[in-house]
This record gives sequence, structure tokens and C-alpha cells, in this order.
Amino acid sequence: MVGAVLFALPRLQPATGTLLIIGAGKTSGSIAPVSIQLHRNSGWTAVGQVSGAVPAAPDQRELLALPVAVGSYDGLRVGQDEASVPVVVTAGQVEPVLLGLEAGRLLPGAAYAGNDQVNLGLGELSGKFVAMPAFSLQDQQGRAFDSGTTAGSDLVIAAFHTTCHQTCPLYTALFFQLQKELPPGVLLAEVTTDPGTDTPAVLDTYRRTIGASWTFATAPPDALTAFWKPFGVQLATGDSHVSTLALVDRHGYVRLVYRGVPDVGNAIAPLLVTQLGAEGLSELASHGDGWGAPSVLQSLLTITGPEQVAPSGAGRAPAFTLTNTDGARVTLADLAGEPLVINFWASYCPPCRAEMPLLQRSVTASSRVHLVLINEGDSSQSARDFLSATGIQLPALLDTNLAVGRAYGVVPLPTTVFVRADGSIAGRQIGELDDRVLATWLSTLTTQ
Repeated sequence: MVGAVLFALPRLQPATGTLLIIGAGKTSGSIAPVSIQLHRNSGWTAVGQVSGAVPAAPDQRELLALPVAVGSYDGLRVGQDEASVPVVVTAGQVEPVLLGLEAGRLLPGAAYAGNDQVNLGLGELSGKFVAMPAFSLQDQQGRAFDSGTTAGSDLVIAAFHTTCHQTCPLYTALFFQLQKELPPGVLLAEVTTDPGTDTPAVLDTYRRTIGASWTFATAPPDALTAFWKPFGVQLATGDSHVSTLALVDRHGYVRLVYRGVPDVGNAIAPLLVTQLGAEGLSELASHGDGWGAPSVLQSLLTITGPEQVAPSGAGRAPAFTLTNTDGARVTLADLAGEPLVINFWASYCPPCRAEMPLLQRSVTASSRVHLVLINEGDSSQSARDFLSATGIQLPALLDTNLAVGRAYGVVPLPTTVFVRADGSIAGRQIGELDDRVLATWLSTLTTQ
């Protein structure tokens, strides 16, 4: 009889990568011992505990580093605070996760995974971008639509009300077009400017009548006034209100602002056409201000990383003659022979306000590059007030009818156009400038 020979097989260990938890805040502080959990299809898994001092960004502190099973996770929990964030752990590699902490709690939406997102988070927490003020609205079902419920999602927000017969049906038609190609994690919301009429019940009836699937939101007048104030939108009824669309990133920062009338082409439901008055029909036929779903969808791509998309330049900078805030007339020919940074902005654009000091500090420090500030649509007094409030020493050119902006292909604000000394366009920056991006463009302009 031959005895059986047994071999002890080694137990296979799951492949792991390193999870690196980093902490930073808008101000310095600390966090009491609290558990960190990751979420995947199988549920929540505790991975460790963090505690101690938390510096103000852009400084950061390593709170935890440990091996974690390889895989894709879709959520993170810091004590009782949760954030929807994709965390991808790869064998043998480090996956950094930045936690934005304040008073020992995770700030809403302030969890960033991956090197690029961590860099973005440090910029946001250190005040490089403008945060959307905390807001508290209700959707058409009376449910909360606020800073907490929207954290972790990029937002496309439009001003509207149900009794408008001019631009609002066109914005709604734009939303129908956007939802067909909307990237994952983006929420659409039309927010009323007429709380007296647009109750949740009215919004729900309107939504069901037109067959929309996105959010319609309202609130008491004071809350709506505060919500729209950063964008210069007043509460209004009828057809006389400011048409505005804003893009807010998933961490709660305002990144781009559109003003005016979208071009929806012929892709508009008959029911919406019947809602248009004479002016609305005219705007539909004339294609509004020339921007539409393709440009908004492209702009959404610019708020998913730390740097904005900067398409390569083409052609020569269009000539212009404008009056500045000091009353002087300025032409492009007056600036010939030197590289230009032409920044298009408006007083109702929060990211325009945020990037202005960087432009003045960085561009004026370079004697070889000239900064040209072009205001889009504000009155001379509003533009002067804006420059004074932001500490800008330069006069701005007034593009009152937006014709120069259109000639330069400006759609959302802010937009910056970089022009070589020979008058050719080197490139465009859509959205708020980052100091590193601006430094790269200045180097490019001065070395060509």
C-alpha cells in the first residue's frame, strides 16, 4: 500500500497597493481619532484611523499610509462623513487621497483621489478657486436640493421661471440636448427666479408637462436671492430677467459662467416652441448668442481636472477699437509688436474675480507681455467698481455689445486669449487660470 503524499500549498495573498491619506484644510486645525472606510460593491471596509494636526492648504500632512487590496472603490467615509469619490488602487502603486477637513469634519465633497485631483484639491482649499456659497433649495418634489445633496456632482445650473416666454424655453431645450450626452456625475438644474409663482407643485407640473427628467428648484425669496447673488441675477417675473448658466464643479467651486441666449438650432420640442413669445421666436430663428450644447459639453471637460483645456491657436487676433474705463479709445494696432494676454471677463463671473489678481501680479511683472482686460457687457461704472474692489490698477476695455468677444470665439467666462508678438493667436484658456498654466503661457509667449 502506497501512502498518500500531501503538499501544503501556500496561501495566496491578495494583491495590494498603498493608500496614502493626506489632510489639509482651508484653515489649520486638527482631527480627533476617526476611522477611514472605503466602499465597493461588497460594502464598506474599515482601512485604518487618522488623527492629529491638519495644516492649511496648500500645505498638507500625511495622515495614513497602508496596504489596501487592489480594485476600484466608489466611496470614502471619514467617521460619519461620506464622500462619493473614485479610488483606484493598483498593485505596487500609491493612490493618494486628499481629505479637505474643517473643525475635524470632512468638508462636503472635499475628497480628492489621484495625483491630479489632489493637486486640484490643494488649489481649491487654498482659495485658488471661488466656492459656491452654501445654498438650501427645494426640488419639484419638495426634497432638499442644497450644498450637501449636490456634493460630489458637477452642476449645470440655469436661471429660469415657468412663465417666461423669451429665453427660458430655449434654456430648457438646451437641457434636453445636454442630457443626451451628459458625462457621468453631472446634474442639471433649472433654478427659478420667481419664487412667488414657482412652488414645488408648479415646478412638478411643469416638469411632467414637458417630459423633463432633471431638477427644477425653488426656495423662499431670501434664499433664492442669496443663491443668485454671486452671478448678478435678480429675482424677476415675466420675460425681463437675466439669462445665465453656470458650471459648478463636484467640490462646490464655480468654474464657468455663460450669459445670454443659447443656440438650440432646430432641436426644440413643439411644446416649447408654443411657449415662446415674439422675441423668443426671434432669438430661436437668429440662433441666440451662438453658443449651445456642444460648447457646454466641451466646457464640462475643463472642470474635471486641475488644468483647463487650452485649444491650440489659429489665425490672427481680430482687430478691435474699444473705449476703456478711463474714457480713452484703444485699438489692437496700438498694441502691435508685443505679446498679449487678452482676458475676457464680467462682474457677474465669480472665477473672473478670483483670477484677476493673479493676472495683474504675473503678467504685469513680465515687462515683455502686455495684459489686456476686456469687459463683456457691463456698464462702465460696474466695470470700474469691479476693478476697484479687486485692487486692479489697470483700466479695462468695454466690449459693450459683446462683438469683440464673439470675434475672438469667447463663449463662457472667463476666457483668456494668448497672442504672439506677430499678432497670431497662440492659444485660448477656457475657465479660471492656474498660476502654473499662466506661467507656462508667459514662457511660451516670451520665447517664441
